[in-house]
Amino acid sequence: MKYHLPLTDPVLQTVEVSVNLGGLQILDSVSIGVPEGTITGLIGPNGAGKTTVFNVICGFVHADSGVVRLDGRKLRKIHTHRLTELGIARTLQGVGLFPTLTALDNVVLGASHQDHASVVESAIAAPWRRRRQIQIQDKARALLDELAIGDVADRLPGELPYPIQKRVALARALVCDPKVLLLDEPAGGISDADMEDLAKLLRSWVPRMSILLVEHHMELVMKVTDLIWVLDAGKVISAGTPEYVRNDPAVLAAYLGDEGAIHA
Repeated sequence: MKYHLPLTDPVLQTVEVSVNLGGLQILDSVSIGVPEGTITGLIGPNGAGKTTVFNVICGFVHADSGVVRLDGRKLRKIHTHRLTELGIARTLQGVGLFPTLTALDNVVLGASHQDHASVVESAIAAPWRRRRQIQIQDKARALLDELAIGDVADRLPGELPYPIQKRVALARALVCDPKVLLLDEPAGGISDADMEDLAKLLRSWVPRMSILLVEHHMELVMKVTDLIWVLDAGKVISAGTPEYVRNDPAVLAAYLGDEGAIHA
C-alpha cells in the first residue's frame, strides 16, 4: 500500500499495534503517526477500531504487541492518570463531566497535575500553593471565554445544553496545555453552526499543539485535517492528504453503503 504522507517526524505514533479481545482481532499491526503542529484525522467505518487506538494510546487498553511513541520515546507503561504529565489530553465521545461540579471546577480538574501539593504545603496552607490554584482558575476562566461560554462558569453540567457541555469538556482538555490533543467525535450531537465554530477553533489551536481527531462528520474532517489515516476492520487501509483519501478506491470500498460518508 502506498501512503501519501507529509515528510515530517511524528510527535505521536503507534508502531505495529495489535489488540485481541476475546479472540476477536480489534487492531492488526496498526501504525499511524501525528506530525507535529498538524491536525491528523483517524477515520473509518463503525467498528474499524478508531476508539481502540485512542484507548491504547491512553492506557485504557493494553496492546498485545507494538508500541506507542511520544517524541520518538517509547511509552513503556501508560498510566491514564498521568497522561497530562506526558503532554497528552483527551476528550471522550460523550462529555464525561462531573455532574456535581460547576463548569469552571470541571475545567480546573483538567490541570490537577499542576497542583500537586505536599503534605507540608497542605498543612500550612502555603501561600504559593494558593497562588498556583488561582492561576489555574484564571486560566480555566480564560479558556471558557475563548470558547464563548464564560457565562456558564458557575453552572452545573446538567443545567447546560449538550453543545455547551461539549465545549466545557474541550476546555478541560485544553487547560493542561497539551502537546497532543486527542479528540474523540467532538462534533457529535452539535448543530451545523456549532460545527463551523468548532472547525475554526481547531485550526486556531495548531501549530501550538498537535491534534489527533476521530470524527464521523466527514465534512469537518476534510475541512480541518492536514493528514488522514483510514482504518477498516482494525487495519490501516489508506493514509494521505484529505484530497488523496477522498478519492482512494480502497477508502470508497470501505465506506460503500455509508451514503455521503466521505464527501466534503
